[in-house]
Parts: sequence; C-alpha cells; structure tokens
Amino acid sequence: MSLDLPLSLPADVVAAPDDVTTPGTVTAPDDVLGAVVAPSVQALEHRLAGDRVEVLPLPTAGWHLPDALDALAEARLALPDLPAADAVVVSDLTTVVLRVGDQAVKVYPPGTDPAHLARVVTGLAGSTTALLPTGGPVVTSSGVVMVSPWRTAVRPVDWTETGSLLRRFHDDHAHADVAAWDPLRRLVTQVDGLPDDDARVLLDARRILLDAVDGLRPLLPPGVLHGDVSPLNVLHTADGPVLIDIDFVARGPREYDLFSAARRHITGEIDDAAYLGFCRAYGTDVRGWDGFTVLDRIGRLGGVAFRLWDDRRHGRPLDWLADAVTEWRTPL
Repeated sequence: MSLDLPLSLPADVVAAPDDVTTPGTVTAPDDVLGAVVAPSVQALEHRLAGDRVEVLPLPTAGWHLPDALDALAEARLALPDLPAADAVVVSDLTTVVLRVGDQAVKVYPPGTDPAHLARVVTGLAGSTTALLPTGGPVVTSSGVVMVSPWRTAVRPVDWTETGSLLRRFHDDHAHADVAAWDPLRRLVTQVDGLPDDDARVLLDARRILLDAVDGLRPLLPPGVLHGDVSPLNVLHTADGPVLIDIDFVARGPREYDLFSAARRHITGEIDDAAYLGFCRAYGTDVRGWDGFTVLDRIGRLGGVAFRLWDDRRHGRPLDWLADAVTEWRTPL
C-alpha cells in the first residue's frame, strides 16, 4: 500500500523527506479507515454467542492524525527517553506511524487492547527475525502508543528473501505464547448497520468458513504466523532482514502466511519467477493443498469487510452489497 498520501499536517509536524525509508504500514486487506454505526440485531446476537471483543479495532470515522499527535503528546509524559524531536509523519491509515528522532512511534486508535500488543512483544522476545517495540504500550485518552527503534532499509526486499525470512520466523517462534488466530473478526463490526438479512448472510458465511478451517487437514505443523506477509513488511537493515508490522501475529495455520503469496500469484500481482522463488526459499507451495479454497474464501470475505468500511469512510453508496450478499449465501 502506497504511503504517498496527501496529508494535511499541523504546523508542528513536518512531512517525511522523500529519501526517508519507512518501517512499513499495515497492509492487511481489511485494514482501512471506516465508520462504526449502530449494531444490527444479528450482529449483537453473534457477539452474545461468544465472539471475542476486537483487540485491534478499526478507527472510527473521526479518528485521524491530529488525534494521534494528541496521543503522542500525552504518551511523552510516560516516555521520558523519547527524543524531543518534531514528529515526522510516515503514514496515516488504520494506525498512524510517526518518526521521532531515532524512534518509530505507532499510534493505534482508542479501544485497542494493550494486553494484546504486550503479549505479542513478550511472545516474540529476543527475536532476530522480527522488529519489536522497545517497551510496552502506553494507553492515552486519544489512542495507544508503541515505540520501536527506527531502522532504515539498505536495499529493497524481494519475494525470495521474504520466503527465507518467513521460514526462519516460523521456526524460531513455533512455540511462542501468542493469541490464537482469529480470522474475519472485524466482519462482526463491519456488518453493523446493514439490513438484518444481509448481516445474517455475511455472519453465517463467516461461521461456515471458520468451521471449515477447523476441519482442514494441515499441510504444515501448526505454529505461529505473521498474518500480513509481503516484501512491504520486510525491512532489510544493515543487520539483515526483519519482519515488521507484527500486530497480527498469532498461533494458527502457517499455511495462511504462504497463502498470501499464492493468492497474489493467482491474481497476477506477482509473476511465476517471484512466486516460485518464494516457495523454494520457504520450502512449500500451498497451491495444491485442499485447504487453499477455504483460505481464499476467507480472504475474499475479508475483502467485503474492507469495502464496507472503506465505502462508509468515503461516503460511497453500498450499491454493490446486494450482489455480494447473493454470492455469500453459498460460502463454499
């Protein structure tokens, strides 16, 4: 996802210079700014049936860069070692990333579960394959703040290097104590405000797909997955490559991380050489796995949640929804 966004910056914030290499952004398909509206009956029933509270909520329509800067100012009271330098805006998407001197500050919207963020950092402690924050989350009235060392890329990363790094990450953290994988959890909030039948169809599709995941025969031993694999989330520093954007790290099917590349290959986003380089570096190709279709449908339903949020964010009509609901009456 491009960081070339037209941002309107407050007077005390300077824009990132063109030659600054950023630590990356969240690029998951269901990660875009959106609005939260009144929940439908079906959505409420679905939550009462036992769905977990969203630990990484999407920001509401009114939460933007100024709020993140307020969070940074408040967090400074608890972060005396944070440089006094002006904040350089890196990205303003579902989270806000700022460069402050030699530190990268990531601000999450209000409602983000600090225990989830802390658990990921603790679970990956000592990692040589992931870039970790230097401390725990700081909860403020305008968001949750995490601080990491700023690292500059010395060169681009391709899919082959991504596959090799991902394999090392999976091997190194196979037994990490992190939360269980919980796909499509954001769909529950994104159906809020839809007609009840539409919400029911989408939530039923989610349930069917999650049940299907439980019945899959694994191709790989279960372990820890990154959750958002692409070269954009790898930073090749002077000390070597590391994975960034670790918010979605979870225990679950490692195939999901490999599916990320396979789906891009099928859609033509990456060519044969890039995809085969990834597979050879990792050691597995998931395209022939009988669980591939289930993961593909999970990705597509996540795209529905993405579009609901994005269209609401930009005030666009949901005139495509009827066709989507028709499709999702048959999830598999």
